[in-house]
Amino acid sequence: MDKKKLNQLYMEKQSNILKILLKYHLNDKWCCEDTYESIEWHDTTTPKPSKEHLELLYDDLLKEEMREERNQLLKDSDYTVLPDFPSANKQAWLDYRQQLRDFPSVWSVGVSFPVKPIS
Repeated sequence: MDKKKLNQLYMEKQSNILKILLKYHLNDKWCCEDTYESIEWHDTTTPKPSKEHLELLYDDLLKEEMREERNQLLKDSDYTVLPDFPSANKQAWLDYRQQLRDFPSVWSVGVSFPVKPIS
């Protein structure tokens, strides 16, 4: 991966510090802006998470968001596999839905979801 892409991913992670803390450390006492260095940790029962730990949580967050979107795409296409759905592209819909189910195993940042068939 080139330096520009790595820098872009780093900046995205930095700007999502708040999102990560809200998701995984909501009940802890802290305040921050948009960088790790800006975190002020006020919780005495839980130690401040390391930058590396937050980066792992960010990866988990991205996977979770991807799965939520994938699940919604599956729900949105449920009707296409009903026996009474009139479509000449029935197999294309079956293939699309299988690609969605397999998607988490091939997903990485920047990989797009499969393209929905034309009804």
